[in-house]
Amino acid sequence: MDKELFTFEEILQATGGTSVGEKKNGVSVCAVSTDTRKPMPGALFIALRGESFDAHAFLGDAVEKGAAVLCVEKSSGAPLPPGIPVVAVDSTEKAYQDLARFHRMRFPALRVAALTGSCGKTSTKEALRAIFNHVYGNDHVLATEGNTNNQVGVPANLLKLEPRHKIAVLEAGTSHFGEIEPLARCIRPDHALIVSIRSSHIENLGSLEGIASEKSHIFGELPPEGGGVIPFRCAGNDILREALKGHRILTFGTEEEADYRAEYLGGNLRGASFRLIRKETGETAEVNWSVPGEHQAVNAAGAAALASFFGISLADAAEGLKGTTLPGMRMRIAEHGGATWINDAYNANPDSMKASLLWLKEFADASRLVLVLGDMGEQGDRAPEAHADVIRFARDNFPAARIVAVGPMMSEAGKGIADSSFTSSAEAKNLPVKPGDLVFLKASRSTRLELAEPEN
Repeated sequence: MDKELFTFEEILQATGGTSVGEKKNGVSVCAVSTDTRKPMPGALFIALRGESFDAHAFLGDAVEKGAAVLCVEKSSGAPLPPGIPVVAVDSTEKAYQDLARFHRMRFPALRVAALTGSCGKTSTKEALRAIFNHVYGNDHVLATEGNTNNQVGVPANLLKLEPRHKIAVLEAGTSHFGEIEPLARCIRPDHALIVSIRSSHIENLGSLEGIASEKSHIFGELPPEGGGVIPFRCAGNDILREALKGHRILTFGTEEEADYRAEYLGGNLRGASFRLIRKETGETAEVNWSVPGEHQAVNAAGAAALASFFGISLADAAEGLKGTTLPGMRMRIAEHGGATWINDAYNANPDSMKASLLWLKEFADASRLVLVLGDMGEQGDRAPEAHADVIRFARDNFPAARIVAVGPMMSEAGKGIADSSFTSSAEAKNLPVKPGDLVFLKASRSTRLELAEPEN
């Protein structure tokens, strides 16, 4: 077995669970697993429940895959495989988070940064990763992988902590009330950042003020000496400041009054440049990086502000930012048949849609531009208005471009505006694209707009 991660007694202590069956002295696990599709030799298997699944139905599979201990919910009623130690808890999801918190607290010298926001979380996290990599060295930095920022992803990332790590940057996401608070408790950040308050998830959170209220819980576990970074101007700004009462506050944005300001200098298909300005000292630093758009420069200012709480200078932050790269379908550039395709179809809301379009306006030849705009999720009752607003904005800014609306909502909004419409991404597979065209794809992940992109 690999190096011991938890003893059976530590699992009981961390989760507040009870041992089922015979005494389990001397049992330990080397890993934690929630997926019976993968081998898990010597692991603790946690049987999570979701809206469409219940892992209690696969306890036997977990044992076959090598699980050494099972964690189940007391109320599950699931038959337990014989001869294997079992921990029974009220909630397996909470148990997973409690184990991650227990593990995080094993490293008192570790410094932890947390961030959340309506949009820009992952790109800002990658900016922070780049800064910390520059200062501490890649091997000493733990950062959220991909978009694993939910109730299950956050503990999974925390359980990767090792003694070699000096700093961690953890992303927390939410779409419903009550989700940030347990994640903050799990992460226990030294300092935290709210990237933005926008209309993402407004369907469930009701209003921008509701979004601000939910996001503000990221500050709830800060130590007395901890600091918070917030946009200089955003909806619910007073809510964020109230949540930070008694803590240090830094602001960021394009406003001269912001503590950390981004002065955008322009961009193109391959990147952009901007100037970082620290108000307190008057210091400036110019950054040339591969991440396009003024909105991303503003996110970088937020990252630099948060980094300053960790003693990182503006100069070091600027140098680190140059190494930022974005994962997955975030401004992924590819060539197909002589045309350039930009796939930014990982996430979308009206604000991020407009920000991307304004970036394109800096350099794109509208007569060779194909805008493939898809449905945006979680817009609630305002969805028709939100989609109509975006597609009108696209036409107003690019009267000569070809606009393709994809998905039921965008297709409806695009009537009389879009050049063509498709109810699904698969139907948009063979777009009439010519060599020399620039094709831009943007939609929420649920639209699966990548299906419209050629495969080679």
